[in-house]
Order: sequence, then structure tokens, then C-alpha cells
Amino acid sequence: MILSREVIGGLLRRAPAYYPGLTEAYNLLPETRCQRRTRCCSLLPEMTLLEALSSIRNLAAMPSTTRTALTRSLVRYFLTNSAEISLCPFLRGAECLIYQERFFGCRAYGLWSTDHYEGRAGRSRQAKECTRLQWEHLGVRLPREVVEFQVPYCTQVKVVGEVAVDDTLLIETQDRIEELSRHLGPWHEVFRATYFADLSFLLASLAFGLREAVATKFSVVRDLVRGGDKRRLAALVEEVPDTAADWGPSLQ
Repeated sequence: MILSREVIGGLLRRAPAYYPGLTEAYNLLPETRCQRRTRCCSLLPEMTLLEALSSIRNLAAMPSTTRTALTRSLVRYFLTNSAEISLCPFLRGAECLIYQERFFGCRAYGLWSTDHYEGRAGRSRQAKECTRLQWEHLGVRLPREVVEFQVPYCTQVKVVGEVAVDDTLLIETQDRIEELSRHLGPWHEVFRATYFADLSFLLASLAFGLREAVATKFSVVRDLVRGGDKRRLAALVEEVPDTAADWGPSLQ
């Protein structure tokens, strides 16, 4: 099973029934302020399918020029994130293009306890090490600074008001969002298992095809780590179509 353009169009018509619940879940978390604003936005977080559809809805509603540029930024992020550290594609200067509807991973950052965050970071490091070994098996040695990169725990996120936040609240909120996304049927797990809960992978697969997206990523990363040649990458990104334009009618 793959998430084709037709499947996504159907899911976009179903998803609005669950957006109010997603908003309610987000609202369980307090408003925050951070002195290091945007410095942690060096990755696109994992997300549920429901959150991905919400961002696609936002993408489809943007002006054509903005939408095309953002789609290409997301595809570029997928193609290069194994070889270089890139900012989140939704970041423009010091502003997030979808800040009001940003993902749970963004909202929870800086709110986890130090121990819980370190546990998550440890699992992330293990996953990255497995990825490094897989690439090495294919003859590509990833840059050590990319493999070892980890967004450090932030102590600058401050809760606005008197709202009490702990790991239990965050886990319950995350579980609630997962449960909402499961209402989208088997596609929820397809997004997680096939696309690794990665919106940029999904959009790249729509631009190139699923297998072709993986093969293209391999070629681009190999070019980058062996010589830093970005000509192929630039040509590929320039050819990425305005995919989200197809989903406009789904929003009517």
C-alpha cells in the first residue's frame, strides 16, 4: 500500500472531521516563550498522518509561488538530510510558516523532563547509528557531524501562565493525537511504517515515485559526501512539480 495522490485526496476529505480533536489536543499544552527562538528548528519532526494531512491542507491553501517553493524545500530536505544538517523547511527567517498549527513534536520540545528527553535522545542516537551502518553497507560513509548531531535539551522554553506540565500530560496528549490519526484506517500505519512518519519523504515519493525517491536520495547523498557536487540536486529540485495544487479541490 502506498499513499498515492488519489489516496491523499480522499484522506484530505476525511481528515476535517478530526481536526477539531487535534486542536483540542494541542490546546492541552500551554503557550510557551523561548529566548532561543528558531535555533532548535534544525529538523522536521516525526508526526502522525493526521498532522501531515493538516500541514498538506495548509500547503495547498498557500499562494502558488509559496506552495511550490515550500514543496521543493521539503523534497530537498528529504534528499539531503542524511548528508547535511538542514533547517526545518517550514522555517522562513525567524518565522514558522505553520506556527499556529505546528506539530506536537515542536510544541512538546522544551517541556519534557530532562530525563525523559535524554531517553528519547538516546533512542534517536541508536536509530541514527543503525542508519549509518546501513549507508556504510551500501558504500556511503555519512558525515560524522550529521550522524552525531542532536538538538540539545533546551532550558529556555518558558510556560506562559500557571499551567502545570509534566511528562504524563505530554504522553497522554501524544497518545490522544495518535488515536485520532488511527481513525484514518490503515493509512495511519502505512505513513509510519513506509514513510517513517516523515512528511518530506511522502512528498518526495509523490514527486518521483516511492522506489525512485529512495534511489534518488541515495544518489544525491553519495554525490554530496564524495565531492559536494550539488548540480544534480539542484536540477532535481527544480523539476519538482506543484503537487499540492492537485489537492486544492479536496479543501472545497
